[in-house]
Amino acid sequence: MLGALVTAALSVKGIFASGSSTAALGFITLPLVAALGAIPVAAWGAALGHVVLRWRGAVQSPPLVMVAALAVAAALPVMVAVEIARGLRLEAAVREVRDMDVAQLGRAFTDSPFKRDRYFLAALAQNPAAGAAVLERVAGLRDPELYEPMGSLWDVMGQNRKGIAVMRLVARHPNTDAATLAKLAAEPNAQVAVHELAANPKTPMPVLERWFNSTDYLVEWGLALNPITPQRVLQRLAASDNVHTRANLTTNKATPRESLDRLAQDADQNVARSAKQAIEQRRRSR
Repeated sequence: MLGALVTAALSVKGIFASGSSTAALGFITLPLVAALGAIPVAAWGAALGHVVLRWRGAVQSPPLVMVAALAVAAALPVMVAVEIARGLRLEAAVREVRDMDVAQLGRAFTDSPFKRDRYFLAALAQNPAAGAAVLERVAGLRDPELYEPMGSLWDVMGQNRKGIAVMRLVARHPNTDAATLAKLAAEPNAQVAVHELAANPKTPMPVLERWFNSTDYLVEWGLALNPITPQRVLQRLAASDNVHTRANLTTNKATPRESLDRLAQDADQNVARSAKQAIEQRRRSR
């Protein structure tokens, strides 16, 4: 029961700490997570109880059973201690990364004991000082976990409360160069970062051209934000069924005026209001 309660409490803490719009779905699986947490703690409690009773002479058991019970009883505290120590060291390393300059980031990528930890790499990819060279080196790593969403009970997420994958952070970084973006787009897992790649104005035009006729909502969202997206594509996106695509167009300074006029009459009030504000801002800037 104690294991289930602690696991459930930690899971709830993680859910509330997340900025993801789907974080609340974690409550659906909370009972299963709590049950899974109860199993190893129950085994530890049984082993510890046997050790205590054996030492008191209340029960008798073969020496091998006693050794096994001792091993299990000691394993959980040791594992918890190791994990806590590592978590605290990782927190400190991530805090240091946030304040590093471009040269220090390059050395950290090479020398840090956490140099292949995805939370450490995410902190590096969030640092505004990260240069194109170190971002290229991160993008060149072949770890599937770098394409996976992140979440942690430790204070290692920084501003990345939605748990965006490391490669998505690299793809959206303003210092990532065109060659690195092209390499990311050619990766088998490129779909994970397709929104960021489509939105980044440094993404080479030959890469963007692949998506000009795409109806994938992530591609549409990205292209609608990209100031180098051709006018004809922006005009097509203004007729998209996806409300977020149309809303993104109202923030793009390259969106044609006729498209903004159309969006100002949009059925969605938020899109229409945003389009009218964009039109007014352009009028004032003249």
